[in-house]
Amino acid sequence: MSLPRLVLIAALFTTGDSALAEARDLAQFGDRAMARAEVWFQAGPTYSQDHCFTVDGGYSPTDWDGMLGGCHQPYYRTDCSGFVSMTWGLSVSYATPRPGGGRDLGDITDPIRREDLRTGDALVASGKHVRLFERWTSRDYSSYLAYDFGETPVKHQEYRWGGPDELAYMPVRYRGA
Repeated sequence: MSLPRLVLIAALFTTGDSALAEARDLAQFGDRAMARAEVWFQAGPTYSQDHCFTVDGGYSPTDWDGMLGGCHQPYYRTDCSGFVSMTWGLSVSYATPRPGGGRDLGDITDPIRREDLRTGDALVASGKHVRLFERWTSRDYSSYLAYDFGETPVKHQEYRWGGPDELAYMPVRYRGA
């Protein structure tokens, strides 16, 4: 076999291996995010934008003069964006994306199509709220299961896309996923 042909075959196998590794990493990211979300769901922290929480250490006050978001690993702010920051394993609690941006989840995510949502992605209502997407519960992408920390306790339930009292959510994916 000629050298160029061997190089081509090796390149094909390498590409396939990296695609498999990427798919495995993405699945692991989503699985880890769901596992972390379930821990907080079971622990039942109280919603507050002024407290940090970790399952092992309980509560601590935010330090708004310190790092971004007032909380850093292993503590996270006990609000929707702190919850998503925790599930993604971020080093600090980012804020909910908002117009004008600046040091929020919008800095580390990219918009995606609704049909492309996968486990561990987020749904953002700009300046208002963020949810952690788990999976579609309908074939027509009209209902989904998500974790939501907009009030106490953390919720894990089915939502209807565009349903009554629903915010206008934009699907996003963490760039580190």
